[in-house]
Amino acid sequence: MIEPGEIYLFSDPSIPPHPVVVVAREELNRGDRVLVAIITSAKFTVRSLMPNCAVLRQGQFGMTKDCVVQAETLFNAFLTDLDMASGPIGKLDDVAMRDVIRAIGYVMDADCEPI
Repeated sequence: MIEPGEIYLFSDPSIPPHPVVVVAREELNRGDRVLVAIITSAKFTVRSLMPNCAVLRQGQFGMTKDCVVQAETLFNAFLTDLDMASGPIGKLDDVAMRDVIRAIGYVMDADCEPI
């Protein structure tokens, strides 16, 4: 079972390995794909101030450096491209997940709040 807020290492031939956060509710993550957003540390100083990004700090949720979840990078990831053998790197708490959902809402021009 893959739950919202879990962070996995994503790898496919088109980009170098990146952590991603699962954003879809659990019942939608039961197939061969899950909805994820890319986590990046590149340009943290600039991106950490953007409303389409949610900040994750070094030491939180398995992150080894300050980074952001980029809400505009939502995509369906195949389970075969996630490091399922190692399991999740970490899992966002309710506050961090709320920040991610708000950032997604900003991208979609909608008022998003988790239930």
